[in-house]
Amino acid sequence: MYSTWRVSELKAELKKRGASLRGRKADLVERLELYDQNFNFGNSENQDEDDLTMNLPESNTYRDINSCTLLPPLTKMHIRHYFCCVDNKLDKAKSLYESRYLILARATTVGDSTFVKGYCKKTMKALQYEVDVKIHKNGTPQESHCECPAGSGIEAKCKHVAVLLTGIEHMVRHKIILLHQVSTQRLQTFHVPKTPFTASPIVAHKLPKKKNSKRFSPYPIHMIDKESYNNKIRNLILNYPNSTMPLKHLYEPANPYAIIADHAYTSSNPEDKILEKLCLLNVNEESIKNIEKITRGQKSNSMWYEERKHRVTASNFHTVCHLKASSKLSYSKQLFSKKPFSSRPTTHGILNEPIALKEYQSQYELNIEFCGLFVSKQRPYLGATPDGLLGDDTIIEIKCPYSTRNNIITAATVPYLLNDSLNKKLLLKKTSPIYYQIQGQLYCTNRIYCNLIIYTYKDMKVVYITRDDHFISEMLEKLDDFYNNFFKGIILNNYLYNNYHLIKKQN
Repeated sequence: MYSTWRVSELKAELKKRGASLRGRKADLVERLELYDQNFNFGNSENQDEDDLTMNLPESNTYRDINSCTLLPPLTKMHIRHYFCCVDNKLDKAKSLYESRYLILARATTVGDSTFVKGYCKKTMKALQYEVDVKIHKNGTPQESHCECPAGSGIEAKCKHVAVLLTGIEHMVRHKIILLHQVSTQRLQTFHVPKTPFTASPIVAHKLPKKKNSKRFSPYPIHMIDKESYNNKIRNLILNYPNSTMPLKHLYEPANPYAIIADHAYTSSNPEDKILEKLCLLNVNEESIKNIEKITRGQKSNSMWYEERKHRVTASNFHTVCHLKASSKLSYSKQLFSKKPFSSRPTTHGILNEPIALKEYQSQYELNIEFCGLFVSKQRPYLGATPDGLLGDDTIIEIKCPYSTRNNIITAATVPYLLNDSLNKKLLLKKTSPIYYQIQGQLYCTNRIYCNLIIYTYKDMKVVYITRDDHFISEMLEKLDDFYNNFFKGIILNNYLYNNYHLIKKQN
């Protein structure tokens, strides 16, 4: 009886009886039959509250997706950030989508959200799963659900959800979607060979044979000076560093510390030359403007990462100023080899900062100028990248707190804010990392004011911060100590000494 029911109908019936909704269709059918045989186990009212379900619109409101369908601007970045903790699903999803595992895709719009329903084939059996996705009008996936075992709840991260999102992104970008095709929809392949033809055009036995070399050494082996011969081999290997033969590791590398200490080959110190080349020793106004110009775009610009690599940036000022002495060396190594980090809060900020800036400009009728990395003229090893510039004396910084994304902005909901009862406005705590970051940005940009924009889905507030020179001077003392005693050594070790101690230890 129940085998002819759809999965949604089976789950609805199980929910009425207070049974679990987990499992495949066969499990649901078997569970219903057991409940019939045992008179619902004496429980007909309790429902399984553990299974969160999406609030979906009526099925008759969905329409097939085509080139005329208005879809949210979903991009690969939105999909990658939604699957930030399970990146391996995206590679599988792309392969499955290109293999046309997506059977059907339909969409409907309700308010600010678009609901997309799709059916995706199972990889190993001739089954299909129903997939539902809710996408915000700005392109951010909000909820998802799949009938597969890994797709329960409202934040499913299975490969079937990824296949449907990949198909939507492909439709948004190219106005085409790859759906499953039956055999009559594909061209016949009777004349196509199963394997490519790889026969050689020339018979091997007709090729000329390699002749033996007639070069030989006329000296007897016992007359060769072995010590000089070893030195000759060593010189040959060290003088040809681009050789692909794996012999260079047999010899200890030259000691760059001894060369710099014992010989004065140049009029200037090699360490100073490296720092000067990296613009860490002295920098003029022209270089500052050039670095700022070539690093615009921030995370989408490779030069932004390159220039930040050998500098202490404002986002790390709070951490550096509160490091223990025993942790400074290890943090210096970590800071130099820092890799891009991705999490739900950072992804939320990346996606919503442009929205917050656009709303701020519209509400206050201001023109914000985008910028790159600013380098301090007095301390070129310090840098900062504000989110924007306003006029000649103000910077813009945007924060989108993930934990309070659905709340009104108050001192109770945002931990780094406090209430000014006298003036009835919000203030930024001076002990927060954001305050250190903003004061560092004001120092590096040589500006006076900062407009801190705090944005959630429910509210937007602007906190005004003024430059605090006394606070900056105390912060610079700790930053100078960290750079001169720890971070500069890591930079020179990588650019000048080439990790000599590590290589020598391995040899």
